[in-house]
Amino acid sequence: MKLLRLLGAGFSMSLRRSVAFRINLVFDVILAFTGLGTTIAAVVIVFTRTDTVGGWSKAEFLVLIGTYELITGLRSAFIDPNLSWFPDNGIRNGKLDAYLLQPAPSLFLASLSLAAPLALIECVLGVGVLGWGIAAAPERPSADGVLSWILLLVVALMVTWALSVLLACLAFWAPKLQLDVFYHSAWQLGRYPTDAFTRPIRFALTYVFPMALIAAVPSSALLNGARASGLAAGLSAAAVAAALAGFAWRAGLRRYTGATS
Repeated sequence: MKLLRLLGAGFSMSLRRSVAFRINLVFDVILAFTGLGTTIAAVVIVFTRTDTVGGWSKAEFLVLIGTYELITGLRSAFIDPNLSWFPDNGIRNGKLDAYLLQPAPSLFLASLSLAAPLALIECVLGVGVLGWGIAAAPERPSADGVLSWILLLVVALMVTWALSVLLACLAFWAPKLQLDVFYHSAWQLGRYPTDAFTRPIRFALTYVFPMALIAAVPSSALLNGARASGLAAGLSAAAVAAALAGFAWRAGLRRYTGATS
């Protein structure tokens, strides 16, 4: 409960800072609509030439894009504002020193204390596209499909947070290493069904760099229902990812000696 209150307080302060610059809201809305509109236009053009892509119909693809946009919006709102700049602010500029002195877990403060509320616009647009895809599907999702989707959405968020922490932790050993470009490029692959890729890439996106968990797996569960084994595998992946993130953070702190050293 303490961490939830801290999360709420951080979001409230970030929201007040964001609304102080109202013109940013206008530009964020325009950029969000432009980015999503470009993606939707590409999907519509592709499906004028074919009925399925990787076994996914147009309606299923829209559900996939909606889920992807929802996760991307949550990541942009709560994770990126903290961890995207961690090598610069946390290690080289010494902001981590202040976190270590606070009466709260340093990993929480470093990864979730700040927020970018305007990024939640992507979530709203994602829900709209998701509803469009569900309405266009021949069958409505079942109750267990919806529950599985929600559960796997939580799994996707946990895996997303853990991957971001693991990449940020590399700054403890290599402060000048920047992997943001690679990470953002790999993240774009989450908007496509893994069935559309060749087997080696599909394996990598499922087990090595699990982008399939971001949108493809939750979307498939929503539309077709999820098996117990699939849910168990997703929960196990989230638990392992979180454990690895915690281990990497503790190992990094043991190596960290302060920004002034």
